[in-house]
Amino acid sequence: MAQTIWIHKLSDPKKKAEADGMDYICEHLFQALTQSGKLTKVNGWNPFDKAGAKDGTTYRALFCGTCGKNYNNGNVRMAKEPVLV
Repeated sequence: MAQTIWIHKLSDPKKKAEADGMDYICEHLFQALTQSGKLTKVNGWNPFDKAGAKDGTTYRALFCGTCGKNYNNGNVRMAKEPVLV
C-alpha cells in the first residue's frame, strides 16, 4: 500500500519563491515552516512539477527527502486546513 503524502497550499508569494516556485509543500516541510517561519533547503529538497492525486489532478509540489523517496503517482492528498503563513 502506498504512503499518502499530504500537501498544503502556499498562499504567500514570498513562501512560493522560497519553495522554488512550487504551489504546495508536503506535511513535513509545512511543519518545519510553521515552527521556524521559513523554508530552509534541506538534504532531499524534491520539487515535483506534476505530483498526481488519485483523481488525476496534478500539483506543483515540493517534497522533503522522505516524501520524495516514497512518492508514487496518485498518492498525494490535499490537507484540509489552509496555510496561513
